[in-house]
Amino acid sequence: MPLNSEQQKEFHEQGFICLEPIMTTDEVTELREIFDRLFSKPADGSKPLYYDLTGNDPDAEMNDGAVPQLLHPSNHVPELKQSQAWKASLDLAMQLLKMGDYTRDDLIVRDHAIVKPPGSTGATPWHQDEAYWDEDKDYQEFSVWIALQDTTEEMGCMQFIPGSQKGEVHPHHTWQNDPNVIALEINDGYVNESLKIPCPLTAGGATLHHSRTMHYTSPNQSTEPRRAFILTVGTPPQILATPRDFPWNHKDRGYKQHILDPQAEA
Repeated sequence: MPLNSEQQKEFHEQGFICLEPIMTTDEVTELREIFDRLFSKPADGSKPLYYDLTGNDPDAEMNDGAVPQLLHPSNHVPELKQSQAWKASLDLAMQLLKMGDYTRDDLIVRDHAIVKPPGSTGATPWHQDEAYWDEDKDYQEFSVWIALQDTTEEMGCMQFIPGSQKGEVHPHHTWQNDPNVIALEINDGYVNESLKIPCPLTAGGATLHHSRTMHYTSPNQSTEPRRAFILTVGTPPQILATPRDFPWNHKDRGYKQHILDPQAEA
């Protein structure tokens, strides 16, 4: 999965890039089928594997306002680790990260899956990924967001604020200030939405964004599900001499606290 010098420069300057398909159409079809299975209600009546990113009810079913998400789907479908998507993400990391003495085998990969149902009113608020992570660690990571169908702005494609990765992690709060909601939102005054750049994708296409790049996805206003396979890749984090302060993560996060381990390996 080679990147040319202009793409690499754009990633480091803008904090994101948009790519043409990084997998075959056959693999896109296979992953869509896996997603549809993982996000189906269990026939035996047991709890589903997914949870609602923007909800606060642990027993709520997937509905029009939900943003269903599943962490580490490869724990349930190990063959995901052999996919072209996974291998391409490692290829990209080898080109974009400062590897030093690290090798490909040292890279940490965390995967998750998100499906926005047709007509969903759920939006993923503006945030920086690193706001979810540990305060005492220095990260070198980026995320590969892969569309499993043609994804327009109407469906909820990724939108970014260019250059926003160059600052620190800005203050965040839980969505609608509800401590039982997992989703974080950056505080007022830090996002200039007039600068946003939407990145519509064809099926199998991907965006890459730095862990501090501000990003957002709108509700899915289409009649089709919007499926996204996300792989976060990085070198092992380093302990900071002086920890940062993320007070939004100090609060009781309710019933979903157990899913917030950012370094759990899939």
